[in-house]
Amino acid sequence: MGPNMYLYEKAREVHYQDLRREVEKSRRLSHLPGPRRSMSRHIAGRLSIVLLKLSAWLQRFERSRPTFEDRV
Repeated sequence: MGPNMYLYEKAREVHYQDLRREVEKSRRLSHLPGPRRSMSRHIAGRLSIVLLKLSAWLQRFERSRPTFEDRV
């Protein structure tokens, strides 16, 4: 019964080492930054708002500015 107990202990030790590695890997992965999709969506949304405001400003500027035919 002695050798079987030795093999059991070794197998248990290897199993616990595997579990520890998995836990450590999980901890390392949890500290990594997550997907940046939300940030890119936020930036794209802000950029589209700026472009829309710029477009509206340019349209108002064109309407208020006298054309060449008005000057002649």
